[in-house]
Amino acid sequence: MSSDLRWADSHVHLFSIEEGAEVALERARAAGIEHFVCVGTDLATSEACVALATAHSDVTATVGLHPHDAVNLARELEQLDELSRHAEVVGIGEAGFDLFYEHSSHSEQEEAFRWQVSLAKSLGKSLVIHSRDAWDDTFRVLETEGVPEKTIFHCFTGGPEEAERALALGCYLSFSGIITFKNADDLRAAAAITPLERALVETDAPYLAPVPHRGRPNEPLYVSFVGAALAAAMGREVEEVASVTTATTKRLLGH
Repeated sequence: MSSDLRWADSHVHLFSIEEGAEVALERARAAGIEHFVCVGTDLATSEACVALATAHSDVTATVGLHPHDAVNLARELEQLDELSRHAEVVGIGEAGFDLFYEHSSHSEQEEAFRWQVSLAKSLGKSLVIHSRDAWDDTFRVLETEGVPEKTIFHCFTGGPEEAERALALGCYLSFSGIITFKNADDLRAAAAITPLERALVETDAPYLAPVPHRGRPNEPLYVSFVGAALAAAMGREVEEVASVTTATTKRLLGH
């Protein structure tokens, strides 16, 4: 992939990359990745994201409680609330439902999600959503709580029906390496109906490495493969997708 193109990785867990955040950032920058959104999943990782964003001008942070960790809301709420007001924090989440694993109970996930939706709205920051096997629950909470102006479905995995529903609420869809997978036809169909100005690209590193790196640890360097697959699904030039998704990421999740 040409390093002449400039990309933004809208969702990456830099603190979980085995070789370390500094190595991953250096390698990605050399390949034309110019903005990174480090996403928190609990208090400790949220603090790590803020520290990285403070140290690097091209990194911004989110603060949040992943549905797996929703059981910890009462214990971490006060500190997460305080941390969310840090200047480097541009978003809340990833928040939502994961009913595939359900490491926290359904009610605990819903309580944590509702709190984070409210926090994003009160602070005027982006909401980063995690939704797995939980479309109806996710949309129900958004419709009753009200959708923050800048709401992003991270690692969107739905088909055209779910895409239309999210877009109708004014949400943005962030596509991961899954869009490169052979069996992801429904996801590519969803991408095809998504307006380019409502799309983002992400790695979700160190998870979900795109083809041709599938099965290996992911890193921000590979976001260009996601972008190329999104361009193909949309029937657009890669250069246009790089330019627009980077601008959108910086607008929603930049300084």
